[in-house]
Amino acid sequence: MDDDTADVPGSAGVHQALAAIAAAARAAYADGANLRVRSSGIVHDVAMTTWLGGERMPGPACMVGVSGWDPGAAHPHRGPVTCRRCLKLKDSPPASEQMELFPAAEEA
Repeated sequence: MDDDTADVPGSAGVHQALAAIAAAARAAYADGANLRVRSSGIVHDVAMTTWLGGERMPGPACMVGVSGWDPGAAHPHRGPVTCRRCLKLKDSPPASEQMELFPAAEEA
């Protein structure tokens, strides 16, 4: 439980409920299932994301929004990943170094 809600009456029960929902979602994807949102035909790769109360939940690796943070909107799917963004992320090598966003001005 977060320190900022430790003294809020009833917050322990809320956190326990969120933890149970998150644990069930993680278990549903534990065998390597991919993810489909509602009735969409697009299948996403799965990445762990931070959900309500700091709980970790499986979500689309491409970070496409899932309306309302509804844990019931995402469903495990056994088919291959079809999301172009997820496929691109999976095939991209990790960056070896951070690019300099604001180069330092050369001094004269």
